[in-house]
Amino acid sequence: MKAAFILASALIAAPLAAADQLTLAGVSDEETRIRSGKIAEFHRGNGDVIFVRDRENQWFRVGLNKGCLGDDWAGEKIAFRPRDFSGEINKLTEIQFLDQSRRCNIDSIRRSVAPPQVDSNSPITLD
Repeated sequence: MKAAFILASALIAAPLAAADQLTLAGVSDEETRIRSGKIAEFHRGNGDVIFVRDRENQWFRVGLNKGCLGDDWAGEKIAFRPRDFSGEINKLTEIQFLDQSRRCNIDSIRRSVAPPQVDSNSPITLD
């Protein structure tokens, strides 16, 4: 009986652990930072995600705190405000919407291919 309980617990826990390690086509599984600290271009993804291109022409998928972008955000001007002195964009960086008084926190930064708004052959889906 005890062995059956342990097995059932393991079967339930495995998918939950896998959900934390979300694998997306065209997006790295590893967290990173944007070394240059400068953003040349950005596009909205699904939900609270934006795709950014740095000045070194590298693309990143940036996940923001839940509910940050809302349904009405149409790509207004944004600024990345570091909370440390590193000069890079990392999870301590705050995003400020310049046309509003709203700010967001970064939950995730992962390397990415260009989003479909930039590359029609991108494996990233926005549906």
